Amino acid sequence: HPQAHVVIGNMTEEKSEYTLYYWTACKSFWGRAIGIVLTLDTAGVKYAMKPPTEKPKGIGFAVPLLTLPSGQSMSQTPAILDVLAEKHGLGGKTTEEKIACKQCVLDINDIFGEVITGKFKEKPERADQWFAFLDSKLAKTKFLVSDSPTVADFHGVFAFAWVEHKYGTAATVNGENSKKEKKFQNLARWWADLKKEPAVKKMLESEVPLLPK
Repeated sequence: HPQAHVVIGNMTEEKSEYTLYYWTACKSFWGRAIGIVLTLDTAGVKYAMKPPTEKPKGIGFAVPLLTLPSGQSMSQTPAILDVLAEKHGLGGKTTEEKIACKQCVLDINDIFGEVITGKFKEKPERADQWFAFLDSKLAKTKFLVSDSPTVADFHGVFAFAWVEHKYGTAATVNGENSKKEKKFQNLARWWADLKKEPAVKKMLESEVPLLPK
């Protein structure tokens, strides 16, 4: 749709289509905003980033929170990704891919939930099962849902940053399971490919770390 413009006297200033509210306006770390920012950048839309103190009241309990071009605001990362995917064609092309993408975002969210609570450290076989599940998907397509990246992959950058931080890089770098067997070659290839995507590359080359210190 056409860019919104604000006319100030004789000057025309492009208005941001979206406003993303997150800790320190993403100046200190990207965190849970990773997938949202990658989606917005890939979509090529304009957005502003502001701290939580400026977020609309009574919309969501926690950040990230996103105000849409319509003026409506929403919280909850997977829900935000779902709306952005539909709006910008980043959630699969066919009905089958769109359904798979919705599930995959939540699968990726589960992986984050398990790694952050220490489940993978306690039960490495649990990590192996999850990685084998993703690896089987990646044996069929370049990315998690199709041969083009979707919001599921962008949310994967967030989850797997935590995997590497809390659990290790054997699976993502070497394609190894907990027994050092090279079982996850597709997963490692995906992780390397994902880092080459323009929006991901831009984020990784920014001075802002993916995760909080």
